[in-house]
Amino acid sequence: MKLESNRGRIPPPNLDDRTWQDLVNEMRALIPTYAPQWTDHNPSDLGITLIELFAWLGESVIYRLNQTPEKNYVAFLQLLGITRDPPTPAYTYLTFTASDGGGAVTVPAGTQAQSAGVRGETPIVFETDEDVLVQPTNLVAAVEVGPYTAGDTAATYVDATASLVGPPAAKHLITVPPHQVLQLCLGFDERIGEEIELLLRLYRGAPPAPAEAPDQPPPLSVTWVYSKGALEPMDWPVLAGAADSTDALQHGGSARVKVPAGWGRQRPTAPPNAPAGGPQTWAEVIAADAAAASTDARFWIGARIANDSATSQVVGIERVLFNSALARSASTIRVEEDLGVSTGTAFQTFQLARHPLFQRPDVDEPYGGLVIQVGSGTPKVWKTWSAVEDFAAGPGEVFRVDPVPGEVSFGNHDPSTGAGRGSIPVRGARIRAARYRYVSSGAAGNVAAGQVQSIATTLAGAVPTGIRSVVNLGPGLDGADEEPIDDALRRAPQQLKIRDRAVTAEDFEYLAREATNDIVISACLGPRLLPSGDPWSYGAITRAPGAVNVIIVPDQGEGVPRPEPTADQLRLVRDHLEQRRDLTAHLQVLGPRYLPVKVTVAMVIWEQGIESGADLNIIRADTLAAIQRFLHPTRGGPDSRGWQVGQPVFSSDVFRAIMPPPELGYISNLQLQPDIPAYHFPPLNPAGTATNWKPSERPYLITEVGASVRVADYELVCAPLTVSAHTFDAKIQPR
Repeated sequence: MKLESNRGRIPPPNLDDRTWQDLVNEMRALIPTYAPQWTDHNPSDLGITLIELFAWLGESVIYRLNQTPEKNYVAFLQLLGITRDPPTPAYTYLTFTASDGGGAVTVPAGTQAQSAGVRGETPIVFETDEDVLVQPTNLVAAVEVGPYTAGDTAATYVDATASLVGPPAAKHLITVPPHQVLQLCLGFDERIGEEIELLLRLYRGAPPAPAEAPDQPPPLSVTWVYSKGALEPMDWPVLAGAADSTDALQHGGSARVKVPAGWGRQRPTAPPNAPAGGPQTWAEVIAADAAAASTDARFWIGARIANDSATSQVVGIERVLFNSALARSASTIRVEEDLGVSTGTAFQTFQLARHPLFQRPDVDEPYGGLVIQVGSGTPKVWKTWSAVEDFAAGPGEVFRVDPVPGEVSFGNHDPSTGAGRGSIPVRGARIRAARYRYVSSGAAGNVAAGQVQSIATTLAGAVPTGIRSVVNLGPGLDGADEEPIDDALRRAPQQLKIRDRAVTAEDFEYLAREATNDIVISACLGPRLLPSGDPWSYGAITRAPGAVNVIIVPDQGEGVPRPEPTADQLRLVRDHLEQRRDLTAHLQVLGPRYLPVKVTVAMVIWEQGIESGADLNIIRADTLAAIQRFLHPTRGGPDSRGWQVGQPVFSSDVFRAIMPPPELGYISNLQLQPDIPAYHFPPLNPAGTATNWKPSERPYLITEVGASVRVADYELVCAPLTVSAHTFDAKIQPR
């Protein structure tokens, strides 16, 4: 056996994989641009000989570069400013409860709460990002009423308290049939006269207006109502002046309502003339648990959701929050921090005690919370200096900050000569950090629901008065530790190539993922024309010349079958790309256009397996669950790393994902079929038949079952919302 000469060695990183032939091809391709008179490109030409010579020299340089030890490589990247990505703080929502008998209390931004330390571990500290006015009432119940139509005397009632109000969140899917109404009733334990603000977090928003008719209203409309007297929920009066920022549940947001004096307490009671043996009544909401919260008399506010379209509409609600504020595992220093004394020399650097700095979701001022002050004179006069990305020529009370190691540096301007960039703090001046926020916990901040229960201090150092308790009703999410070194080394060549500007599709895709750690799938769609010369407009995406459409998809866990980016994520990525795109590019950042895929599978199960205890129902359930997992947009795919936009589905990949053990049986037939696209809006009809197909809706027909599913370059595959959409057939026979 022949032994390799590098056996046992650590292979050096390949910084540049271009070969001699690649260099020759690149230089020959430039000849028409720089020397159009040069027409003889044969190997015998003297110019071609020189090109090949320089390519040989260039390949030698590349070879020596690729032998650079990893230590030197890392030092080279640090010299260029390429460092490991810092940890990302987790976020959650903290819900406060006011003390009994008190009034409304304002909990200011910067208030901290922490989890209980377990087995000597350090508690996880969360700090609020915003002020919240805590009202002396609590959201304690949620009931889904309907769907119903006008004139109904009875409707179906479903207790949604556990999934929408109480920890932990289980998510709640609302389906409103065509031309019907469904009402989500939210119950409070006390009546108040102040404005109530509800935070609605959605994992699946309602569809917007049809792309072909953007002036039309969206399919769903939302009206806010309140309980009064003995009226049934479908008869509650409308709340005037309600402010709803969710755009009829198209995305997460808040709803502000002020209930008039007629707001009445109601205990669920049977509606008049309710048919015997009919659907659940207002009194039967708690059929399974006589101690459930919704049995007590509550003050109710309802979101009346009307579907004016000809198809069913679905909204996924993750949680309804009240008296809550967004908080992150990033802390603000409580006292001013002395950094040292200026020596009056150029390019001084001072170290912050805590780092890395927290990067706010603000493209213009990502580290706007950092306040650096310079004190000089007797007594000390403190002046706040400004943070800049780079020093401009001339004087200026500015500084630069490296957020990962937490280093603050000043310029080198010399007043006597006028040379240099950025002023130098005078000799003997003290430098201090008056305020900054740093990441206190990364992945450790992904705590379970109900773990944060101890309130700490505000920025002023005091414990908020009038607050009885605090809790995180949902888990901590999206916390991540510092980037592994290997990942940073792999990322560096791509970052060097892009150099923080978006020109190619690959640039846009990389920078979209760089904008926020939440994005795991990104695709850039360039211009594309129909044979007629008109631009593609499928999926409400305009593909005209000059248009750049970037599709982003966040990872929201296995429990969300069709993850959608939030409005903040779309804005953050768009702002990040706007600063780096070409001036002539018309940029749009969009969510995914999902194409559900249905699977038909037939299996042969050996009799011996059934005799050994195998259950056909369990086999069916496991197979269908495996199909759903395989088709998950961000967790499925052939390599379990998610799907890419435009990636087709092949039956061979599905076969490997659901193949049973040989001793149990085998798959005898497997076929796939695309379902109606999730981005389809009425009155369009993508059924795929010759009589009702509209070619303006999708470039490919929705055909009969086959061995693969053809996916348009803007579509992302997903599973149907119900497992029953798949077809499973099993036959038992002897082996």
